[in-house]
Amino acid sequence: MAKVGDLVKIRAYPAWADTLPPESQAVFRLCVGKTFRVREIDEHGHLELWTHRGKDTPHIARADVIWVNAEDVELVTNRP
Repeated sequence: MAKVGDLVKIRAYPAWADTLPPESQAVFRLCVGKTFRVREIDEHGHLELWTHRGKDTPHIARADVIWVNAEDVELVTNRP
């Protein structure tokens, strides 16, 4: 189970993302196979990831924020 601060890799494009607007679908497609830091976990266990052109970024103003299900990612490393 990932925790805030852990690095996770998005395993595959989630089928539910097809219900999102085309711009959001494109962001998810760019993120598949990439590694991101977990920024937040909501009350349902969804992971908040900040992305920018498929990369983790500390600059939220330049970032897309996506929420993914925990089962859609694999743990890469635990936070230090």
